[in-house]
Amino acid sequence: MAAGDTMIGRRIPVGKDGRIPEAFYGDPLPGDYCGPVSGYTGEKASVVFLLPNARDADAPASARGIQYVCSPPHVFRECADGSLEIRESISDQPRSTGWHGYLDEGHRWRQV
Repeated sequence: MAAGDTMIGRRIPVGKDGRIPEAFYGDPLPGDYCGPVSGYTGEKASVVFLLPNARDADAPASARGIQYVCSPPHVFRECADGSLEIRESISDQPRSTGWHGYLDEGHRWRQV
């Protein structure tokens, strides 16, 4: 993906116990995400995901594993279509993952 590119991901439902389901860790697809959940990073709500570039041949090793963001500083918005919107941007810092962007309504990952 390059700046301006988008891809549609999938929201994996949170388990009945309120946790990330074990199946998510098995073999998620690029763009899969789950959350928000509590307890993954202490008291902050978190969303876990596999970046859109995670399986690209040229993706750095730091992009290939499951990532997460917390609220705060990120803000999670439940959308009417069942998707989740994440603000602020999902950055590739402090270590570069080769991807920086947003998760928008409609399960749409948008690179900037």
